Amino acid sequence: MKVFIDTGAFYAATISNDARNTAAKEISQELHRCKAWLFTSDYILAETYTLLNARDGHHTAVAFMNAIEKNEINVLRVSPTIETSAKEIFRKLDIPRLSFFDCTSFALINAHRLDHAFSFDSHFSFFRFNHSVKVLGV
Repeated sequence: MKVFIDTGAFYAATISNDARNTAAKEISQELHRCKAWLFTSDYILAETYTLLNARDGHHTAVAFMNAIEKNEINVLRVSPTIETSAKEIFRKLDIPRLSFFDCTSFALINAHRLDHAFSFDSHFSFFRFNHSVKVLGV
């Protein structure tokens, strides 16, 4: 199982009073139990650090940053090729509140043939990937 982790999943697992905290922790524990290969992107980490800093403060953002560096999460980089693919996706989809960050995630999931996405963002369920992708959390 190769799982891409999105910002919302990281946020929910980190913030104890988030409405999805319990679900995020349960999914995280299951991924650990089944020894899933975990992936995210440099863009998602940047978005998560910024969100945590804005909503819960610098200490929380730095603590999360430190935890990520200790965990076995593969960080995929948004290369020029992935960025081009993300732009193509973004241009095609006229979906309210779709972020360019989501499009980079979609492009990475396609390029690396990841088979799961851990996200509370419904856009992950609507997007038609090039292969079968199960969304955890939505």
